[in-house]
Amino acid sequence: MATVKILAVADIHSPRYLDEFAKTLALHEPPDAFLFAGDMVYRGNAEEYENILNVIEGVLGDEFPIIGCFGNEEYTEIRKDILSIVRDRMILLDEQSHVLESNGLKVGIVGTQGSLDKATSWQRRNIPSVKGVYERRAKRAASLLKRIRNHVDHMILLMHYSPCLETCEGEDTKAFSWLGSRKFYGVVVEYQPDLVIHGHVHNSTRHDVTIGSSIIRNVAFPAVGAITKLDVWGKD
Repeated sequence: MATVKILAVADIHSPRYLDEFAKTLALHEPPDAFLFAGDMVYRGNAEEYENILNVIEGVLGDEFPIIGCFGNEEYTEIRKDILSIVRDRMILLDEQSHVLESNGLKVGIVGTQGSLDKATSWQRRNIPSVKGVYERRAKRAASLLKRIRNHVDHMILLMHYSPCLETCEGEDTKAFSWLGSRKFYGVVVEYQPDLVIHGHVHNSTRHDVTIGSSIIRNVAFPAVGAITKLDVWGKD
């Protein structure tokens, strides 16, 4: 039975963890897809995307799709620059969906930054109507999952912020409002994507949980200390 082989990572904050990331790449074979769950660069340094892609292609080649979502350090105002830099070398999903066809399976991927229960003070100062933005993101993700679920074999929700408390263990539980969103927990419970991949939570000590039939994985590099390898699904 063939499986879909996925590598996933978040929070490289390049150049901060780029060297460590490069070393761990050598431990892996080329996947069917490589997923980025946001904060791949440090504080809006868009040019670092080229360095990250060069490192991956130098070690694993370029015969597989790289699919990502934005994190909070891929600032809104530099996202067009990032898209210009990566061009056709990867797919960035900003509240969008994409169908990955691999090993006879159709895998629908919904990508979003996600939401926080409570905006940070910086976000309140710099993002107009941030509370409404976070509410709309959850509704948009739900709409996309609903739209694709009858047209694919499996669904992945790829997001930066956490959708649940469980993968935030190791952090101060009072800080969850700044780590994720209960609204997205509701989206996961209702639409049950097969796999939810997120980052952002650097000090997590519990990296995978199950909510209903959904597997939730925190792939933040500072927490896991490695690239997360997932061999999922299969078809006879």
